[in-house]
Amino acid sequence: MSIYPILLLIASLALLAIEVIVVSFGLIALMAIACGVGSVMLAFAESETYGWTMIGLLLVGAPVVLRGAFIILPKLPFARGMFLRAPKLTEGERHAADQVDRSLLGVIGEASSPLRPSGTAILNDVPCDVIAAGGTMIERGTRVRVTEISGNRLIVEPAESDPVPESTD
Repeated sequence: MSIYPILLLIASLALLAIEVIVVSFGLIALMAIACGVGSVMLAFAESETYGWTMIGLLLVGAPVVLRGAFIILPKLPFARGMFLRAPKLTEGERHAADQVDRSLLGVIGEASSPLRPSGTAILNDVPCDVIAAGGTMIERGTRVRVTEISGNRLIVEPAESDPVPESTD
């Protein structure tokens, strides 16, 4: 049993890891494939079992090496600048953008842009991004009422004209 197929297998897996870290536009990957094919060919020249063993090792080793390279890459000093990190936010800051003033529920305002189905409405003299309920289209200038607040979304529908007072006969 020759050592050359094993050395080519190790070279192939090492070149795969280097391909992830170094930008070569696929040139190093082609060398890795060539080493892998050479490893398998040399192994089959010795025995069929040795050849199939090399194929199995390549099929298992290549994904493991690639996964490991992608895990290690962000931890390398030169690669840290390539990845954005999430800002450190306090608990209050994290939830501040997710909340809409609940007192807007039921407020009547005016659509300052066509709502097709989203747009802008003036609520309590403040422009707010809103979404028309049910995907309906609402024309600019139409009175709208906030019917639902879902996360940071205000859902509106056309406000009915002033209700007719009920008679107390």
